[in-house]
Amino acid sequence: MKRSNSSLRFISLLMLLVFLLCVINVLVAGVFHIHARSLTNFDGYISSVATVNQTVYASRGNIYDANGQVVAQDVETYDIICYLDKSRVANKNTIAYVDDPLYAATVLSPILDMEVEDIYYYLTANPDLYQTELGPKGRNLSEETVGKIMEIPDLHGIGFRKSYRRNYPQGKDFAPYLVGFAQSDDSGQLVGKMGLEAYLNDELTGTNGKHVYQQSKNGYILEGMYEKEVPAVDGNDVYLTIDSSIQEALETAFDDVEEENNASKAWGAVVEISTGKILGWGQTPSFDPNVLDIEDYNNYGSQFAYEPGSVMKSFIYATAMDLGTYKGSDTFNSEPYCYLSSGSEPYRSYGNAYGCISNAGNKVWGNIELDYGLILSSNVATSTLLSDYVGTGNYLNYLRNFGFFEKVDTDNIPEITGSLNYTYPSEKLALTYGQGSSVTMLQLLQAYTAIFGNGEMVKPYYIDHIVDPNTNEIVYQAERTVVSTPIKESTAKQMQALLERVVSDPKGTAKFYSVDEVNIMAKTGTSEIAVDGSYGSSDSITSVMLAFPADNPQYMIYFAYISPYDYYNHTYSTPVKNLIRRVAILTNVGYNLSDNQINHSVTRNSMPALINMPSAEAYNLLSDEYDVILIGNGNTIIDQYPLAGDDAYTGQKVFLTTNSSFISCPDFKGWSRKEISEYWYCSNIPITLTGYGIVTEQSVSPGTPIDANTEIIVSLSDIHPVKNDDSVLDDSGE
Repeated sequence: MKRSNSSLRFISLLMLLVFLLCVINVLVAGVFHIHARSLTNFDGYISSVATVNQTVYASRGNIYDANGQVVAQDVETYDIICYLDKSRVANKNTIAYVDDPLYAATVLSPILDMEVEDIYYYLTANPDLYQTELGPKGRNLSEETVGKIMEIPDLHGIGFRKSYRRNYPQGKDFAPYLVGFAQSDDSGQLVGKMGLEAYLNDELTGTNGKHVYQQSKNGYILEGMYEKEVPAVDGNDVYLTIDSSIQEALETAFDDVEEENNASKAWGAVVEISTGKILGWGQTPSFDPNVLDIEDYNNYGSQFAYEPGSVMKSFIYATAMDLGTYKGSDTFNSEPYCYLSSGSEPYRSYGNAYGCISNAGNKVWGNIELDYGLILSSNVATSTLLSDYVGTGNYLNYLRNFGFFEKVDTDNIPEITGSLNYTYPSEKLALTYGQGSSVTMLQLLQAYTAIFGNGEMVKPYYIDHIVDPNTNEIVYQAERTVVSTPIKESTAKQMQALLERVVSDPKGTAKFYSVDEVNIMAKTGTSEIAVDGSYGSSDSITSVMLAFPADNPQYMIYFAYISPYDYYNHTYSTPVKNLIRRVAILTNVGYNLSDNQINHSVTRNSMPALINMPSAEAYNLLSDEYDVILIGNGNTIIDQYPLAGDDAYTGQKVFLTTNSSFISCPDFKGWSRKEISEYWYCSNIPITLTGYGIVTEQSVSPGTPIDANTEIIVSLSDIHPVKNDDSVLDDSGE
């Protein structure tokens, strides 16, 4: 019994001793980082474990056009990582750090388009860094670039981290001044810098997540150690009102007016009248948001205020009609309007005068009806309306009700308000024909929705709705916004009837914009450009505001460009007429469209590779979509335009050169200057061009054999008039 008790006491003491030793060992290890029995120091092990807080970036929301076509999206790229720590663990017989900074800088320089000195600085400036990056040019690298770097021999310590850049599939052809662009900041986060991308940056960015974990000094995640992940919430998707096909038609018109009308700048828009939806918006020169070749940051449609010319005449006519003082059959003397003033009100004087206002081109038609004053775009008519029918105070009130000289304030489009000069009699009279004061295209678009609609002025907008892709919930839906009702519906209908006559009347100034596909109403404008307070510039602004169908206006187009002054600018109307045709086809509102045109949507496609294809096969492949022009009668295609991969518009001419030395002259009539140039490119047959517009005459008859030595002269025009033809007017307002 005693022996048993002694054994129990011994065991108890032994267990107590072991317990005390364990406690001491834990205390020593915890306080001094030393294992008590082996005297091993833990500092090396502890320092080799790091807790990593890694940001998990949310995908930036996509931007889509009205039909769900991608306008902006994230694409996966790579950031280069250079490991500098010599203790970095590597596989057997390999080096896992940058062992030769100068060599690395030298071979990476041409691939990254960086100076050798700059790369070398990144690699050597701080030798204590475990790893480093190479600045902005080391980010957002493509797979192709990564492949080139990985193929460099004896380049050690280089790794890559996935990143994202913003991609705009349609480049400069989709309203970049509205969409804007986003770029990566120093942390690699995509941030909107301009346009919609900046305005809706928070909605598009979403909420980043995080990944917290422990890893060794050499970058290995320790199994069983702490790890936590909070998923990212992707940014919202934005859907626009802009239609890619209509936008493409507008961009084509810009290209054509540059080439055919010698325009230095052009801007325009397509709007759905009843809702204010902007279906197309753009300008030239423009920029590609993928390249950021930006020369001018101003959005011409809202940040360029200019004297609009005679498109403003609609508003003095609408004011007189709405006041009830207008009678279209009243006549007025179309001779120069010389004026004096009584107080602030100008009145016509046939004796002494402050000055005189003439019609464009100094036209005089005798006594004519007020209706014909708009049809002929008479400055004397609008001056007469102001003094005899409206009054300067009433006119200014109506202009303000139409929203001029104040911001439209829609979808954060950057804008200016223009300037009102309305003190002196000359300024008040000049404003009736669009000179002296300045407005913006955005203001004109909004104001004309009242005239082309039912008297209600509707705010234009381009953001249709915003969707949370994580829940498919619509978080924002745009609605039709009536800003005011500046005129009665009856006034709007009366104006529409008169504006239709501006096109349909044989002497109407807008007759040159008439097309077979749809009846339109329109008002033209030509304005001088003030430079340093005077009208000394040789350039002028040519513009047109139009709507269709004429019997029930649904869509409006505004188009303007700057070019050297030409009395006949409005006769060179092919780019705008082609735009009208394409929009009419795309919106299915044309009266005279064939079933094929109505059912066949005009789209932008990528041209296939056709070289070495049998001619008959290539023709059959394209003939349903395009106007195919075979050059020669050979059996194989040896050249093509557009080139493989280039954009091609449904219905445009496609030129296919065959392996034949025999070429017959096409019928060039109706071709544009651009199409003649494309034929020249593919056939290598020089052609002399005279004039602008479309081909009306050619020196070589269709079907005649031709070669590089054949002299071919083609004449282009667009119903070019003679200067003494009273049916042709330049409505410059001066």
